[in-house]
Amino acid sequence: VIERQTGQLARLVDDLLDVSRITRGKLRMKGEAMDLNVAVHRALESSRPLIDARRQSLELDLAEHPLPVHGDMTRITQVIVNVLNNAAKYTPEGGRIEIESAQDDDECVVRVGDNGMGIPPYFLERVFDLFAQGERTLDRSEGGLGIGLTLARRIVALHGGAIVARSEGVGRGAEFEVRLPRLEVDLADLREAS
Repeated sequence: VIERQTGQLARLVDDLLDVSRITRGKLRMKGEAMDLNVAVHRALESSRPLIDARRQSLELDLAEHPLPVHGDMTRITQVIVNVLNNAAKYTPEGGRIEIESAQDDDECVVRVGDNGMGIPPYFLERVFDLFAQGERTLDRSEGGLGIGLTLARRIVALHGGAIVARSEGVGRGAEFEVRLPRLEVDLADLREAS
């Protein structure tokens, strides 16, 4: 228990420091040609224990070809982990999480959807605000502190992209979509780098 709590506290402090660094323009990112699908797979490795512990089904529909973007692999993976962890936290035990990646014209896209508790319409835009939290109920007591999605939006913006939240309302699930500019690069070079 102490080890788990210490790990959660360390992640919280790291997230707060990252938000502070972004706010002050001090967050360092390595820019390189990368395959967005590799970031998705790395994020899945990190989030899988939470998803498995909640016995949630995971459906993957990833692009069969590389999705080249220019970015920091660690930070983009962090964004996807934050979105996946939110999906797992706000989806009931035995629920469903879907991950899709695709190319959409000049953008590469990752969508994470779930059949969880959903987001009220008035809260859709606020969900990215620092320390914003939806209503807590007894059956949903393990929500976050409202830092992860703020951090995700700011990291994606630093990469020239956007992240949006969609939901048809409470009890109807949610979808988060990350869009990043597609990088024109020789795909053979990208495969070697990943």
